[in-house]
Amino acid sequence: MSAQTADVDADGFTRVAAKGRRNRSSKASSLSLKQTVPDSSIDTSSAGQGYATIPRKRLSKKYQQRSKTDVELQVEDVKVKLEVLRTGKFSQELQTCVDVVNLFGPEEIVCYGIGSLASQVSQWQLALVLLINQYVGVDICAFDPVTLATDIETFHRFGISMIAENEEAKRVATKRTLFFMPHCEQFLYDNVLAANWEPDQLARVLIIGNHLARYKDIQSGDEFAKNSPFISRVLPHVTCTDLPSEKLLNLRHCPFAFTDTCLQQFRTNSETIDRRHNS
Repeated sequence: MSAQTADVDADGFTRVAAKGRRNRSSKASSLSLKQTVPDSSIDTSSAGQGYATIPRKRLSKKYQQRSKTDVELQVEDVKVKLEVLRTGKFSQELQTCVDVVNLFGPEEIVCYGIGSLASQVSQWQLALVLLINQYVGVDICAFDPVTLATDIETFHRFGISMIAENEEAKRVATKRTLFFMPHCEQFLYDNVLAANWEPDQLARVLIIGNHLARYKDIQSGDEFAKNSPFISRVLPHVTCTDLPSEKLLNLRHCPFAFTDTCLQQFRTNSETIDRRHNS
């Protein structure tokens, strides 16, 4: 979810702007990407910059002949984005992150804050977590308070189960857990750390989300420590691996779905955690 076009609810999750669902029946959102991204079934030899060139009249006629539900459109859109992520330079650069994930060996993936799939940004984020899971093959569950019935059905189509209630990101990692939290609010990251503030548990946590150190850069020391006591304490023990630049997707319009996003692991021991927890 892009911080540039969304409002934030009191619970810290980002509300998707209503304009993301406009004119869904016209299928404009699903067409815009298909007109600009590489497609192995389309001749792109004359596209110059690698963008697919599809005759608009033929494309429109094709889609006028097909009656699709919102769920089918969302599934199709996410699959297209997944294919874009899976090929080209972005995929090559992503391999470094995949290696980190594989070495961590997650046993489950928990998604917070992906939002409503009426948003193109949310679709890109879902596509990324699906791509990562192609390498690890574990169960995925998700929660966002703005998801609609259509979104839930789309998640189910991709084998993702929905968390029944708002955990406020306070889930205890009883097994190695990849928390997928792109563009979540600061206190939600702090909640993940607080819920797992024991050495054995924190070693089972890997977060894909905002750079935690950036919060320190935009706040005074006292304010940062007050607002995010667990982030401030763990920062010296964070190892970050940046996601590839979205420019590598070679799209005409950057989706800003993974801006300021990285993998973060925590190097801790019992002495560090216990002393800081009791301070």
